[in-house]
Amino acid sequence: MSYFGKFYLLGPDARKAADWLFSADVSRLPGSTVYTCMLNPRGGTESDLTVSRLAPGQDSQDSRLAPAFEGDGYYLAVGGAVTQHNWSHITSVLQDQRFRCQLIDSSEDLGMISIQGPASRAVLQEVLDADLSNAAFPFSTHKLVRAAGHLDL
Repeated sequence: MSYFGKFYLLGPDARKAADWLFSADVSRLPGSTVYTCMLNPRGGTESDLTVSRLAPGQDSQDSRLAPAFEGDGYYLAVGGAVTQHNWSHITSVLQDQRFRCQLIDSSEDLGMISIQGPASRAVLQEVLDADLSNAAFPFSTHKLVRAAGHLDL
């Protein structure tokens, strides 16, 4: 169990939906993560969240971490206090705009640990089987890594 909401936005129109929903450009290369706001039709902020661009087939090697999909895919991490509100807002936008994509709630299937600060990479390096240097794992990126032998995103 973790505090955060975890959603997947997947399908042929997922990129159009993401462009509609979020204030930042989240249509970057797969492996990118963007901190952004989710907006409403009045231009107001519904919430802030991170949006990670997924690659079809590459990030979905283990269906427990990411469902298989065609088209574009995004992993959304939202604050727990607004998880249901975010779900409702995104679902309404997808229906109103008739975007051909799906929203999957994986909040109860996935956990999330947030380790932040100047020593966070050093702390994580002790348990991860991946190079966490800035060169190998730049800021605002994501990738699958192993922690104590288990595959994690």
